[in-house]
Amino acid sequence: MTETKTGLGVSYKRKEDPRLLTGYGRFTDDIELKGMLHLAILRSPHAHAYIRNIDTSQAQKLPGVVAVLTGEESLKYTGRLATTIDIFNKVPEVYPIAHRKVRFVGEAVAVVAAVDRYIAEDAVDLIQVDYEPLPAVVTIEDALKPAALLYEEWGDNIQQDWKSTIGDIEEAFKNSAYVFEETITHSRYTGTPIESRVCIADYNPGSRKLTVTCSTQAPHQVRTLIAQTLKMPEHHIRVIAPDVGAGYGTKLQADAEIIVCIMARKLGKPVKWTEDRVENMLSGMQSRDYSCTIKIGLDQDYRITGLQAKLLANIGMDGTCHGPGTPALLVAGSYFPGAYKIPVYDVEVLGVVSNKGPYGAHRGYGKDIASYPVERMMDMVAQCLKISPIELRNRNFITKDEYPYRNIAGPIYDSGDFDQLMRLALEKAGYDRLKERQKELRKQGKYIGIGISAMLEPSGAAVFNGIFNGFQAATVRMTPEGGFQILTSHQNIGQGVETTLPQIVSDIMKVDIDNITFLYGDTDVTPYGLGPFSSRGATFTVSAVHEAAKLLRDKLIKIAGHLLRIDPSELEVDNGFIRKRGSSAQEESIRLKDLGNKIHLWPGPYGTIPEGLDVNLECTYTWTSPSVTWEPDENGRVNLYTTHPTGVFIAVVEVDVQTGQIKIEKFVVSHDCGTIINPMIINGQIAGGIAHGIGGALMEDLAYDSSGSLVNLDFQTYLCPTAMEVPVIESHHIQCPSPFTPLGTKGMGEGGAIPSPAAVANAVEDALEPFGVRVKNLPLSPEKVLQWIKRGERNAYAKS
Repeated sequence: MTETKTGLGVSYKRKEDPRLLTGYGRFTDDIELKGMLHLAILRSPHAHAYIRNIDTSQAQKLPGVVAVLTGEESLKYTGRLATTIDIFNKVPEVYPIAHRKVRFVGEAVAVVAAVDRYIAEDAVDLIQVDYEPLPAVVTIEDALKPAALLYEEWGDNIQQDWKSTIGDIEEAFKNSAYVFEETITHSRYTGTPIESRVCIADYNPGSRKLTVTCSTQAPHQVRTLIAQTLKMPEHHIRVIAPDVGAGYGTKLQADAEIIVCIMARKLGKPVKWTEDRVENMLSGMQSRDYSCTIKIGLDQDYRITGLQAKLLANIGMDGTCHGPGTPALLVAGSYFPGAYKIPVYDVEVLGVVSNKGPYGAHRGYGKDIASYPVERMMDMVAQCLKISPIELRNRNFITKDEYPYRNIAGPIYDSGDFDQLMRLALEKAGYDRLKERQKELRKQGKYIGIGISAMLEPSGAAVFNGIFNGFQAATVRMTPEGGFQILTSHQNIGQGVETTLPQIVSDIMKVDIDNITFLYGDTDVTPYGLGPFSSRGATFTVSAVHEAAKLLRDKLIKIAGHLLRIDPSELEVDNGFIRKRGSSAQEESIRLKDLGNKIHLWPGPYGTIPEGLDVNLECTYTWTSPSVTWEPDENGRVNLYTTHPTGVFIAVVEVDVQTGQIKIEKFVVSHDCGTIINPMIINGQIAGGIAHGIGGALMEDLAYDSSGSLVNLDFQTYLCPTAMEVPVIESHHIQCPSPFTPLGTKGMGEGGAIPSPAAVANAVEDALEPFGVRVKNLPLSPEKVLQWIKRGERNAYAKS
C-alpha cells in the first residue's frame, strides 16, 4: 500500500528531484526558438576610462552578423537602469550599455546579434574602441582619497553615509571596567551559482508584447525593472523563469537582461544571451569586502555596557541599479547587536564606490557583515579576559523570556532561546571531550581548534522605497478532479519549495502532497509578488499559501454542507473526503473529486454552490507582516524583518602547522527556525549555507590588482569548496514558533552562511593559540596561516 504523504514536520523527499536528476529539467539555455539570434557582449578591458570612439564597421561586415549596438546608440531604446532600492544613499546614473565612460573591467560597451553564438563572439573581437584611461579606484583608501571620481557630479566617491547613536557611548566606555577595540576585515566574494545567467527576449511587433525567459529568482521584479528601464507598459511584458540553477541573491537584478530586450525590440526577432563563467565572475553580483572596527565595553561581571561599530565597505561601481547591494550596509548597521543585550549603541556606516564589479546580495545581505566582526570580537575579548567564550556569550545572550525583544537599533526579534541552543550544541559536539582531545593532541604536535559562533538571521524582509515590497500573494485552487494547485511568484531555485508548499496545503486539506502541484515562474499566470530573497519563503510565502488554503478549505466545507444538507460546522476534510465529524456513513460524506465534478460539470455551480459564495474553487490571500514598521520612531528606528531564526554553530578544525593547511573536521549546529515543515530540506539548506561560509572563510577571494583588473576569472584560480572541503554537518533543532506568522514558521535559507566564517576563524585561532595567532582577515589561505605561525604573532588589545 502506498504511503499517504500529508502534514508538516516530515522529511518527504523533494518532488522536483526525479525530474532534475534524470535530465528532464528545463532550463533557459535548453530553449531554442525559431529564427533566434544570439548575443555577445564586448566588455571593457579598463577599470576606469572615457570612451572616445567606437568603430563597429568591421564587425558589421562579418557574414552572419545582424546588428551591432553601442551604448550611445542604445539610448534611443532605453533609459537609465531602474533603481532597486533607494534608502539613505546616492543613486548613480548608469545604463545597460556604457556610454561616455566605463567604471569596471567587464562593463558592457557594445553588443552584437548574430545567427549563432560563434559568429557573435568573433564579431565582438572586431570592434575597435578608443579609450582614455583614468586612474583606477580599487581600495577603500583609494576611494576616500580620490585620484579620480567615479561620478563627477557627486564630488566624492561616497555612496552611503549613515550614523546612529542611542545613548551616550563615550560615557558608557568611560564607566566600563574593560574596553576592547579591534579592526576586522573580510574579503570580496560571490555566489557562483551552478547555472550562470541566461536570457531570451522575444518581441512581437504586431502585439507589442515582449516575452522574456530568463534565469532569475524574481520574475515579477524583473518585469517591473524592465518596464521602468525601457519605459514600456508593464502589462506588455511577460517574464518566464523555468528551472533555475540556484540564485543565492545573485539573480535578483536586471541589467544584462535589458540589453537582450533592447536587441529583441530593435530587430523584432528572438534574441538569446548565455553568460559564460568569466562574464559571471566579472559582472555578476559581488559582496562582503569591508573593514569593521568594533569597540566594546564590559562591566566587572563581563556584561556588555556599550557597543560601537564603524563599517567601511567597498561597494564597487554601483550598489543600487545593477544590483541591490548598498542597503545591505544598513542591515549590518541594524544588526551588529546580534544575539546580545546592548544598552548603548553607536554605529557609523560608510559605503564607497570603486572600480570593482557591481555590489549585490549573496546569502546574507548585511546580516553576514554584522555577524562576523561581533562573533570574532566575542572570542578575542574572552581570550583577553581569560574566560570561556561560552561563558561570555551566556552572560550577554537575550533570554527566552525577553521575547519579543527589541534590539536597541530597532529590529524586533520574534522568538528564540539562545541558552538552550548553546546547551544543545555543546552537548551534541561533546565540547568537554573535544577540549581534552585538544590537550592530548598538542602534546603530539597536532593542533585542533573548536570555534563557536552564535547566529541570528533576520528573514522575511519588507523594504520601503524599493521593489522588495511588503506583501506576498498566493492562490490555492482545486481542479474538477479533486487535485490542488498552488500559484505564487515564489521561484524555485533549488530550495525545495515544490515539496514544502504542497506540505502546507496537504496539512490543511488532508490530501497527499502528490495530489498538489506548485505553479510558479510566469508573470502572466501567478499573482504579483516577490521571489526567494531574504529567506522570505517560510515567512511570507508559506503564510500566504497557508491562509489561502484555509479560505479554500472553509469554502469547500460550506459547499459540501449545502450538498449534504449538513451544518458546515459539523464537517471536516479527511483523506480526499469532506465528511461529518466522527461519522463513517456514506451519505454523510462526499469525495473532493465528486464535489469538483458537481460544480464544474453537472449539475453545475448554480445548483451546487450556496448563495453568497463565488462561483469558483479557488481562493487568493495576500499576506502582510504584522510586525514590520516603516515609520521611524524618535531614534529613526524601523523594523524591516518579520522573523529571526537563531542558532549556535560549532566548528572543529585541524591546522597543519608545517603547511598552514586547514581541515574542517565537522560542524555541529543547533538551530531554531520556528515550526519545521520538512526537516530534511532544512538540514540541506543549513549544509549548503555552511559550504558558502567555508568558501568565504578558507578560499574564496575576488582578487583585484592595482589597475582594477580581476585576476582570478575561473574555477582554477577562484577556488570554491568541494565535497573534499565540506565536512560532516550535524544539525539539531529546537522549535520556538514565531508569534508573527500563522504557522510559527521562520525563514532560514541564509542561516548556514552567516555564522560559519566566524566559527571557522574562531576555531583556527583556538587551534593556534600556542603560537599567539590572531585571525583578523579572511580568507585563511595556507600561505597566510603559515606566515602567522612563523611570526608567532601576538596582537595587543586596547584596554581601559
